[in-house]
Amino acid sequence: MSYDLEWVELPEAVAEARNQWESCIDRGLRCDHVPRCSESYFSLAGPFQFHLNVAGMAVCRDGLRRSGMTYQAEHQLFPAWPFKDIEDWQSADRARRDAFDVAERADSAQTVPGKVGIPEVKLLSNGPWLVGAEEIAQALDLYEEASAAVRSELETDGLWRDWLGWLRETAVHGGFTVS
Repeated sequence: MSYDLEWVELPEAVAEARNQWESCIDRGLRCDHVPRCSESYFSLAGPFQFHLNVAGMAVCRDGLRRSGMTYQAEHQLFPAWPFKDIEDWQSADRARRDAFDVAERADSAQTVPGKVGIPEVKLLSNGPWLVGAEEIAQALDLYEEASAAVRSELETDGLWRDWLGWLRETAVHGGFTVS
């Protein structure tokens, strides 16, 4: 399993490339654009993504937990897929697919009222999850409040330093998605 993270608020050209790629996927046909939509999107999106394998995410979750940046939360179920099969999805009108996407996006942003930081459940699977800018800002504030000894120990790890940089960057770009 891997974790593919991406800014929520992408630069316009990247967002357009992503939309085109998703449109081709939704059609269920082979992309006949030149260059292929996936190539265009992934070449543009690289600077706005962060990829982790299971071990890397475990390191990040451990650091988040040790510094008090996350909290435990129950996974709330995503909406049931209202389509019979992939063909039903592909032939459905745009409004029906959009309604499902909106419901799924709302559920992927779930938090626990009164809790501060990032719900750890969002970093236990590859989603789809949305970690919002406010959650990240709260987590970064909690990190600053963690003991100097914990921060100092964590910051000896290059992956942790990269992760902190990622969090700081995404806090001002709407947060990030986990897929």
